[in-house]
Amino acid sequence: MKRIALIGVTGVDWWIDPKKKNFVRAVTPPGFVCENMHARFGTHSLESNSDEAYNAPFILEQVVLANKEGMDAIVIDCACDPILDAAREVSAIPVVGPRKAALHLALTLGTKFTIITVQGPSLMKCMESGVRKEGLEAFCASVRYLKMPVLEIAKRPEEAQVELLAVCKQAVLEDGADVIVLGCTGLSHEVDLKPIMVEVGVPVLDPFVVAVRTAAMLVDAGISHSKIAYPLPPRKSIVEDPSLKGAFDRILRE
Repeated sequence: MKRIALIGVTGVDWWIDPKKKNFVRAVTPPGFVCENMHARFGTHSLESNSDEAYNAPFILEQVVLANKEGMDAIVIDCACDPILDAAREVSAIPVVGPRKAALHLALTLGTKFTIITVQGPSLMKCMESGVRKEGLEAFCASVRYLKMPVLEIAKRPEEAQVELLAVCKQAVLEDGADVIVLGCTGLSHEVDLKPIMVEVGVPVLDPFVVAVRTAAMLVDAGISHSKIAYPLPPRKSIVEDPSLKGAFDRILRE
């Protein structure tokens, strides 16, 4: 069985939610298993650059650990793609960011995408920054967000479903989008995209599903990210945080 490390980026282990666990199992391709890993410490959600900075060393710690434990690929479980470049630098196995994978897939299915994330200007800015980083501004119809905060989705999934449908319609009718990309993997196991796609008439991509399937494809194809694009970092002396002692030996530390 080939192993994909699913790395949670917050200090909360969302794998304890049976709905999440069952969803992950349902979308994992045959011959693969997604194994739960998550940051040992961190904010309870990742919705800003500050959240990413606070959680970053503990996410990177899990990336290094996934390599040591012989995983075949890594999926970062967040549509902000936190520390994706750093993760690829320290990893010998494929590391997939859900947003990056979903945005590029969107342009194989249409000509203009809208990203729909959850509540907050900081998350909208995160998505807009990601679009610019990929050089996809010309193909982005809009970035929109729901009124519901990410930590409320699991408590009110029916409301999230209704609001997501409404915002998808706005993206298509008002912005000219012909593909929708979800901008939060916290929506993945809480909403049903099939009836939404039927009603709005365009593909709606779940970045979590895209990332897991992309990781499996890369493993089956025997390819990974370019180490010219993401070279190994130079080793050096470190003033080491006691909680991370030994985590980056022979990776960052001499």
